[in-house]
Amino acid sequence: MPNSRTNQQKISRTNYKVLMQRRIRRVLMICSSYDAYTLEEDGRIEVQIYKEYVDLNLSNPPSFTWVTSSMEASRLLEKDDDFDLIISMFNVGELDVFRFSRQLKSEGGEIPFVLLTHFSKELHRIIESQDRSGIDYIFSWQGNADLILAIIKLFEDRMNADDDILGAGVQSVLLVEDSVRYYSTYLPALYKLVLQQSAEFLKEALNEQQQKLRKRARPKILLATNYSEAVQLYERYKKNLLGVISDVAFIINKNDPSHTEKMDAGIDLCKLIKADDPHMPFLLQSSQESMRDVAQQLGVGFILKYSKTLLLELSDYISEEFLFGDFIFRDLETGEIMGKARDLRDLQHLIMEMPEDVLLYHGSRNRLSKWMYSRGLFSLASKIRKADQSHFKSTDLLRKYLVDAIIDYRILLGHGVVARFDPETYSKYIWFARIGEGSLGGKARGLAFINNMLQKYNLLGKYSGVKILIPRTVVIATDYFDEFIKVNGLQYVINSDITDEEILSEFVSSRLPEAVVQDLKVYIDNATGPLAVRSSSKLEDSHYQPFAGIYSTYMIPLTHNRDQMLRLLGKAIKSVYASIYFSASRSYIQATSNLLSEEKMAVVVQDLCGTEDSGFFFPTLSGVARSINFYPIGAEKPEDGIVNLAAGLGKIVVEGGKTLRFSPRHPKHVLQLSTPSLAMSETQNHMYALNLKPEQFKTSIDDSVNLEKFLINDAKHFRNLNHVASTWDMNSQRIVDNNFEDGRKIITFSHILKYDAMPLANILTDLLEICQKEMRSAVEIEFAVNMDVPQDEDKTFNFLQIRPITESLDNKSLEWEKLDISHSLIYADKALGIGLIEGVTDIVYVRTENFDSARTAEIAREVDELNNRMKEEKRYYVIVGPGRWGSSDPWLGIPIKWPHISEAKVIVECGLKNFQVEPSQGTHFFQNLTSFGIGYMTINPFMNDGIFDKDTLDSYDAIYESHFLRVVRFDKPLYIFIDGRKSKGIVRK
Repeated sequence: MPNSRTNQQKISRTNYKVLMQRRIRRVLMICSSYDAYTLEEDGRIEVQIYKEYVDLNLSNPPSFTWVTSSMEASRLLEKDDDFDLIISMFNVGELDVFRFSRQLKSEGGEIPFVLLTHFSKELHRIIESQDRSGIDYIFSWQGNADLILAIIKLFEDRMNADDDILGAGVQSVLLVEDSVRYYSTYLPALYKLVLQQSAEFLKEALNEQQQKLRKRARPKILLATNYSEAVQLYERYKKNLLGVISDVAFIINKNDPSHTEKMDAGIDLCKLIKADDPHMPFLLQSSQESMRDVAQQLGVGFILKYSKTLLLELSDYISEEFLFGDFIFRDLETGEIMGKARDLRDLQHLIMEMPEDVLLYHGSRNRLSKWMYSRGLFSLASKIRKADQSHFKSTDLLRKYLVDAIIDYRILLGHGVVARFDPETYSKYIWFARIGEGSLGGKARGLAFINNMLQKYNLLGKYSGVKILIPRTVVIATDYFDEFIKVNGLQYVINSDITDEEILSEFVSSRLPEAVVQDLKVYIDNATGPLAVRSSSKLEDSHYQPFAGIYSTYMIPLTHNRDQMLRLLGKAIKSVYASIYFSASRSYIQATSNLLSEEKMAVVVQDLCGTEDSGFFFPTLSGVARSINFYPIGAEKPEDGIVNLAAGLGKIVVEGGKTLRFSPRHPKHVLQLSTPSLAMSETQNHMYALNLKPEQFKTSIDDSVNLEKFLINDAKHFRNLNHVASTWDMNSQRIVDNNFEDGRKIITFSHILKYDAMPLANILTDLLEICQKEMRSAVEIEFAVNMDVPQDEDKTFNFLQIRPITESLDNKSLEWEKLDISHSLIYADKALGIGLIEGVTDIVYVRTENFDSARTAEIAREVDELNNRMKEEKRYYVIVGPGRWGSSDPWLGIPIKWPHISEAKVIVECGLKNFQVEPSQGTHFFQNLTSFGIGYMTINPFMNDGIFDKDTLDSYDAIYESHFLRVVRFDKPLYIFIDGRKSKGIVRK
């Protein structure tokens, strides 16, 4: 993807919400019963107005209140003056329309007043003889409801002109005409053209919300009925004027008699405007054919008023000269069309193809920027207009500038929104798109929230040299999951008693819905690198029942064979679907008191963060950050948060392997790096990377089937290790913060945390603070960073996921200093979880005298069997054992998974004299523990760190005892309280 190193910062998102703040919502219609009948029956005003609004995709049509005389209107206005517009017919009773309108104005009324009348010479003569100062406009009614629409829009444009045109850059069209009959014909045609053309460029909007808001950016129409008004409007709005349509003969000042028309006022106006802006489109209209030659001499357009194709000619001129519709590149000599751009994507390609003279012609006349302005692309248009061609040493540099600006705008447009996946318009610049109309699922909802939040807080380019964004994402919604299950008859398979492998085989051999396949083909054509295919179930990452890490995530390489890529992607999607019904998932769903039949799966397909190196793909680093730290050290506070960081893919982080742990507010104080011996024994010893050989991806219940595991020392040749690794120098017996050829490699992240190679700690501090504020809950976020980029490109921080850390509702606090802990069965100064845990009578503990770190897998199987027994008996327990519970490395602790201890209410990690391991944190496993209100304690009694009264427990009879495990049951529930904010926990009788 092109880098946004300079342009991105300078292009801002237009806030369309602030446009068109003033609306015509209530209209008072004054007319005789006959006229009302005519308007309602012949014209069917309200029905047609509503239909016009629907046909033109406009919202909130105005309501109409009907009265039959000016006196009735006067009485109504005394009681209710909350009208935005008054439209009156000519014959309204004893108080004629002219006196009534003047009376309203003299009383301080500010409601616009329109006289709507049938056209006749006699009536025109009468109107001419009256004092019309109370009337804003007079219109000729010919039975067309679109005139009422035009009147409403004309006043809305006038009401919003200063704020929208001068403040936001909305464009305008100036119509100069004093003939009531002609502007009554022109305005509906102009508005219909403007609104229809606007509907065309709305197709570029990425979703319905964007379409709705961008309607407000349509060009406004300004009507001048005399020379003075025309000059005034031009001078005020000329910087945002698409063009002028003007009569030749018209009056000089408002309410001048028609016989005082200046016969060449339009020519004077044309000369004035052309002298000020030679490139301003100007269309003269006249009932005299002789004026065509005059227009030609002035170099402007001309339309004969009596032409049978008047409105068609008007439409053609506006489309070509005011740059509505497609942007057309023409040969400067022959006028032949060389290219048409329907949208920014087309324009981006054509700019690179057009001859130099054609490109410079359009650039010098601001035609490119004017086309963008007319489509509501204000910030992009402003940037393009400010580009002085003389500042570029070559046309190629100008092309690059224009294309980069368009690319940056398209990227910006995609951030913060969920776009509909449209195969016709989808591109790699659309950042988040959905296929289908069902639920996005929990994970995708979180991503959509992050995408919006990054835009809301302007985080995309906040940090110099770093882009903060989510990976480019497409979500296949849950409705296609339902269709996949139903069409392939899989509902019968999932209810069968078969193995995970058999379930996976049935799913992978089934067909995806054809609509999904066709969309995926387009997606693949726009893919730029390897993909991550992630689960996003309806229950996943919800506030109170998070399903973190339960379902599968598959990673696939990018191949240049479209059919092969489609097969790989299809297999991955179907494998994610199947993972709902794997045995571990079923156990988890049962443990959460949910029904398997209620769970539905959306699928997230994302760009994988990282770069290729020696046939493998991985990010510089991956990590998990939490806004609350239950293990603060030294100056750290719980609210400072905690981060677990690893080189390569994040599998090692979420599965509980060795990672670097630090507080983002204290990044230079890392316990694991405090001594060389700790650094060598307690830092990351292996990393994961994606194998880019397509044949490595095989159908498997193991979603890491094509991930390669490297020992850190064997990975030293990778470029990315230069950013994260230090070297143990045997000669000096110290750690050197460089990735030298010789010496043992240690993952310290010193270049980042000590020397600020990128502001990672500041970014995480800000993100945790913002996320916690927005979610009103402690949060956990997953992220990945790519620093392996060319020197002139930004590094990438990918925000991958967000989850709430749910605290128990019972959040009382104990006065620990007054508490006697001497009779505790278990006491910890390092505890995770909050509140009172009730209803637990059993303690399961590992017999430390028989513990063997080489046989932890056997212990895990026995724990699983005990857990199943507890589940059948509907009992909960406290479990105590050495090392890390849930570690994927059996040498670091007992390698159980969540379903194996689903009935445990408190988990205790207990160090031994010869087996002390840093406490677990930052994994999916412990995210689930805290979310279910399960207590977690770490103790090392042999170091006077906490209490585990094993002797007392050994003195009680056991209800179960084996070589490795012992279970003690008490008559009454145990008292268990954990104060995670003070990092203390207690278990006693």
